[in-house]
Formats: sequence, C-alpha cells, structure tokens
Amino acid sequence: MLIIKDYLMYNCKIYHDFQEQIVLLDINVETLGDLAKELDMTYQQVADLNSRKGKRKYQQFKYCPKIEITPIHHKEIFVKL
Repeated sequence: MLIIKDYLMYNCKIYHDFQEQIVLLDINVETLGDLAKELDMTYQQVADLNSRKGKRKYQQFKYCPKIEITPIHHKEIFVKL
C-alpha cells in the first residue's frame, strides 16, 4: 500500500543584504505558530509579515534585516507492506 501525505510547511529566512549576504536564520517549520515561537513573536505578528509581501516599509531602512517567509509543499511517501 502506498500512502502519500502532502502538507504545507514554511521556510523563514532572515538576512542582511549588503555586498555579501549575511544569513541570520534559515529554517523550515510546520506552522506559522511554530515560527512565532522560534522568533519570540506573536502569531499575529508572524501572520502579518507573511501576508504583507510587497508592503514592508520597515525594510527600506539600511540596517534592517530582510525577512522572507515562503510556503513550501512537503510530500512524504510511505510504502506499507
């Protein structure tokens, strides 16, 4: 029997984009709630960051790190004998 699980995960990348990119954090998490715990933020703050892709005025500051939250589809395939 073949079992396929397809679910959504999130990749969070926080970095400074100078001459050379400096990555501060690059992790995959299962939920935005898990990401909020990792960043020590509330779920609402993380959901707001996730939903405002092009409207991030705070990232126009020279020394503010860039924050990218990208949904990724994760598939697991199990073979049960």
